Amino acid sequence: MSSELKVDTISEKTTASGVTIDGVELKDGSVKGNGTGRKNYIINGNFDIWQRGTSVTGGYGPDRFVYQNSGSTGTFAQGSFTAGQTDVPNNPKYFANLTITGADDEANIAHRIEDVNTLSGETATISFYAKHTTNAPTSFNITSWQVFGSGGSTAVNTSIATGQTTTTSWQKYTATVTFPSVSGKTIGAGSYLEVLILNPNNETFDIQIAQVQLEKGSVATDFEVRPIGEELALCQRYYEKSYSIEDTPGSSTYDGIYNVSFTANGNSDSVVSIRFKVEKRTSPTVTGYTNAGTVGNWTYYRSGVSPTSGTITIDRQSTSSARLYVAVGASWVACDLWGHWVADAEL
Repeated sequence: MSSELKVDTISEKTTASGVTIDGVELKDGSVKGNGTGRKNYIINGNFDIWQRGTSVTGGYGPDRFVYQNSGSTGTFAQGSFTAGQTDVPNNPKYFANLTITGADDEANIAHRIEDVNTLSGETATISFYAKHTTNAPTSFNITSWQVFGSGGSTAVNTSIATGQTTTTSWQKYTATVTFPSVSGKTIGAGSYLEVLILNPNNETFDIQIAQVQLEKGSVATDFEVRPIGEELALCQRYYEKSYSIEDTPGSSTYDGIYNVSFTANGNSDSVVSIRFKVEKRTSPTVTGYTNAGTVGNWTYYRSGVSPTSGTITIDRQSTSSARLYVAVGASWVACDLWGHWVADAEL
């Protein structure tokens, strides 16, 4: 079921009774939220977390948001608000900036919410701020997909709003939709609800978005600002790295490096165990890097040998940990090992 998208000027809003709904108990005793004590189903909707780096040319950029296309070229990058600006409330620091330089009629920004049961058969409202800088999209649509996972039913598409336009000033967009029920569907592993901001026109364009929220009910309430540590932990269920938060995976750095000492086994491997900070959605794909950024290797040092890059093999990864074998070129020798890792459990 689709709904007309509403564009608002920047203003504070309350319910008809004058009570702002903010995810806590209301006067009628009801609670607006997603069962976790938080009302916003979008993780990192304030674009504070960018573990993969502040500019990508495809795939995930800001945590939990992915740039998808069918052949376009462009960048998905971090934009910064001027301190003290009042166009977008709550004093956000960052927004997401998608710039398409090679035309594509399917370029979109998507967010995948774990478990296709999420909001199924329920009314929900999406809200966000958007604008363009140089090249306006002719129009954009808001749509969703209920994806039923491995071996599950055929995905279901729901149009939320179509034919929307931007200006060079921030505007708030809101739309209400009733997601289809999943009754009678087969649900497999890795199911999710996906919400997309999609440009259906074959053109170059740019669009900036900020403060994305999806909540139960037919009212777009004030954006929920969560503590940054809580937001990071929510992101790390899907993606975690050993690097310092400001360092892009694959960069040359010792910051946050994982440093251990082990004796090699009879196969000339040193075995390293990694414990994740946050339990993952599923057993992740683990990738290792040397301190210099060489993918698939760690650096080792043993007596009589200069620091050397050794191939790693990932073994026994689970939702909570992984084991690395580092080839060190000799059996039963003591080695110092150092390197970085990334654990990816995205949908």
